[in-house]
Amino acid sequence: MKFVCSLFILILLTSAWLPLLNPGRYWVSGFAALVFPIVFLFCLLTLPLLWFWRQQKKYFFALGIALALCIRPALNTWGLHFSPKTDLRIEAGSNDFTLMTYNSSSMGLQGYKINQSLRSAIFRQIADASPDILCLQEFYTNDGPDKSHNIDSLRQIGQYPYHYFAPDHTNWDTWHYGIALFSRYPVAAATMILSDSLAPRSGRSFLQADVIVHGDTLRIFSVQFTSYMLERSDLRLTGLQQLMNLGSKMKATFRRRASQVEQLKALIAASPYPVIVAGDFNDTPASYSYRVAAAGLQDAFLATGTGWGRTLSYLSPTLRIDYILPDRHFSIKGCRVPEMPQSEHFPVISRLSLKKH
Repeated sequence: MKFVCSLFILILLTSAWLPLLNPGRYWVSGFAALVFPIVFLFCLLTLPLLWFWRQQKKYFFALGIALALCIRPALNTWGLHFSPKTDLRIEAGSNDFTLMTYNSSSMGLQGYKINQSLRSAIFRQIADASPDILCLQEFYTNDGPDKSHNIDSLRQIGQYPYHYFAPDHTNWDTWHYGIALFSRYPVAAATMILSDSLAPRSGRSFLQADVIVHGDTLRIFSVQFTSYMLERSDLRLTGLQQLMNLGSKMKATFRRRASQVEQLKALIAASPYPVIVAGDFNDTPASYSYRVAAAGLQDAFLATGTGWGRTLSYLSPTLRIDYILPDRHFSIKGCRVPEMPQSEHFPVISRLSLKKH
């Protein structure tokens, strides 16, 4: 019993605190963050059993202390509001606005063919949510005849007079992939900032936009950190070589992602305006990426939500990897993560307002 309890305490503390290290230099910290939610929850559920198990109360106290030492990453992982604020309606005359971030998975493009059912679901979700500002990662649009002019379609459906598209990659002159921002408020300036030139298709850049909302200029960063870009074959771990190949691909991604988050941190610090970071980090709230990016910022889901806040539809229910992070100049009035079973990612929508001093 002593060995088992000590082992779980070691795994718990390692998964919670090892991600403090930069995975660009210490790659093992990147793996540790992935297992933290499951390990923490398992240990938390085990705790009452140790209390009622005869002569095992010393292990109860040991595990309890270990759990207490992991409170901070746990509070970043779960929303704890018993009455979550999910109302995104804006009253007339208010200074509130809504912002939505969504990894659109190429707007339903799969194998260079449009999945019409998925594309329709994406447009329906955006139309229903009707955010004032829409940030899309892994966005796809096509200028070719009889193709998916998604920029034009979204401008019409959402009644967005302003938009900016940062193309990461173009095929055959008209097939464009990248990050897009659509807004009902004026976009005073926008730019594309290179963040990872090695990314194969998406995640090469950040989109920085200065948007004038109710007379105030806000700086919005729509970002996507580098993905593992795993294929189905990577997940078929039939031998040691396959496992080593998977580990190697993930380690390389950890390094590139660590560089991206340091770049984003510097951009946030240099902003002369209140900042909102929105996007797909491809990393959990226990990770180095989240900790550095969210430092000094608020998390819209944690401020108003409850539970996991899952934003990835497969692999594990623990994966919250898409975020809206406003700085302290903003009040967070509500947040919602609507599930879209057909989609790889779920959108995150928040109602915000700039605090008036």
